[in-house]
Amino acid sequence: MRQNHRVRLTALLLLSLVLTACERVVDVDVAAGDRLLVVEGRLERVLGTAAVPQRVRLTTTDAYFSNAAPPPAAGAAVRVTDDVGTTLTYAASPNEPGLYLSPPFAAQVGRRYTLHVTWEGEQYEASDRLESVAPIDSLYFMERNSVIGPREGLRATIDTRDPAGQRNYYMWDQFVDGVRLIAADSAFKARVIANDDLVEGKQVSEFQPYGGISVAPGQVVTVRQIALSDAGYRYYVALTDQVVNDGSPFAVATASVRGNVANRTRSARRALGYFMAGEVSEATRTVPATK
Repeated sequence: MRQNHRVRLTALLLLSLVLTACERVVDVDVAAGDRLLVVEGRLERVLGTAAVPQRVRLTTTDAYFSNAAPPPAAGAAVRVTDDVGTTLTYAASPNEPGLYLSPPFAAQVGRRYTLHVTWEGEQYEASDRLESVAPIDSLYFMERNSVIGPREGLRATIDTRDPAGQRNYYMWDQFVDGVRLIAADSAFKARVIANDDLVEGKQVSEFQPYGGISVAPGQVVTVRQIALSDAGYRYYVALTDQVVNDGSPFAVATASVRGNVANRTRSARRALGYFMAGEVSEATRTVPATK
């Protein structure tokens, strides 16, 4: 028996040496490709607020293996128009290259807004219709109400009522002490989105958009409930499918997600990203001390 164990141990050691000897670093040369414009813009109407400043962030694509922040697209001319002739002009932020800001503006439900960007001699356009949102009735904190995952710790929880007789699409953002939960290096990789197929016209209670993240007493939490258009919802569904793709045989095929930003100068050279409009309901509370 001892001899058999010795033979097995020797075989495992030899196999380990062979595998170690075969390991090597392979450098992959990936072409940089065209530098494309990337648009991140959202025109908002916040419930309970007459007018709010609007923001558009413009960056460009970078080398595939780059670990740096996306390069800003400076020097652009940015404006938004609506379907009744209103024009909103944005100015470049003096403190953050690539960020463009408007004066406070009161967007209107039902209007279609079009983003116009002129950058490096080319014209870009994108449009979206601003839909109404159901208000958040209350924000409070309770343990996770899902059977999946740990229940310990408080979660931000909201109540709301979906409007009857209309198709609604939602997206949620959650901020903790002013920092949005979703980020490139966060536990969440994609926005939380939903349609009202299962809750049309119903009261929605004890909903936890980010139920996987606990919050601590004393932290300030803001939950934002955002109305999406049909086109906006379909874009975020496609984007989520790609972001959470695990490469399994049942995953969606890897593909570029096409946004709504068109290049009017050279149609074949589209920009990336999405410009959306939506009404927003937000609620803010401090997490209470636990008993």
